[in-house]
Amino acid sequence: MSPTVSSLLCLGLCLSQKITTPGGTLLRPSIRAVPSSVVPGGAEVHLYCQGPQESRSFQLWKDEGFILQKNLSSGEAEFHLKIEDADEAGIYQCRYGQGPHWSEFSAPLQLVVTGFFSKPSLQGQPGTEVAIGDTVTLQCKEIVRSNIQNLTFFLLKTGVPTPLQSLEGKVANFVLPSVKAEDAGNYSCIYLEKGKKRASDHSNPLKLEVIEGDPDHTRDNSSVSDYTTGTIICLSLAGLVLFLLGVLLVDAWHSHRAS
Repeated sequence: MSPTVSSLLCLGLCLSQKITTPGGTLLRPSIRAVPSSVVPGGAEVHLYCQGPQESRSFQLWKDEGFILQKNLSSGEAEFHLKIEDADEAGIYQCRYGQGPHWSEFSAPLQLVVTGFFSKPSLQGQPGTEVAIGDTVTLQCKEIVRSNIQNLTFFLLKTGVPTPLQSLEGKVANFVLPSVKAEDAGNYSCIYLEKGKKRASDHSNPLKLEVIEGDPDHTRDNSSVSDYTTGTIICLSLAGLVLFLLGVLLVDAWHSHRAS
């Protein structure tokens, strides 16, 4: 085979690969859940897959299996889910098509269904009042011990549609380093058996307060202020008592001279 023919064959092969495997040429889509990716049974969830405006088709996949395709000329597709039971939980991804080509899959979105186990507890360490720049640990653990051996815990925050963190073990210590003002809010946690679909109820909400300065110093100042106020009141009462005693002594002295 001549060098010219070999070169042409190589060029054709390269062009063919570029046309039939265009994953690297298409932007990766994103997927999000509304109102949240952590929901109770019976809830409704909307999954939105977003790609470029030139997208023509969108596919929804669950646990690496194809579910549904929508053909529309839009940059975003909406997939409606009715959460009947834990079977709807799982790992969701989406992709979009342009012409004969499909993009790579979106990052995985884990849909969790709650309400199958007793709620855990959530506590702040060293407390729930923390200064800006400090570190706080939110500890989540079971209240009623179960027979589940491999637990996965999720830290949730009101207003945030996806878990902030996830940890495995019998107890989860979620660390929030260098706390910022926007970290303030209501937190909760849940747990599930690793690799399973059913999750516990939410823990009771924990309100994290973020303040400027050292919270211990603030409390000390408050104590000092309370102590100072109490001292002033005591001294005032003592002065009043001494004044009344003086009046009584003067009155007694005058009475004695008159007699």
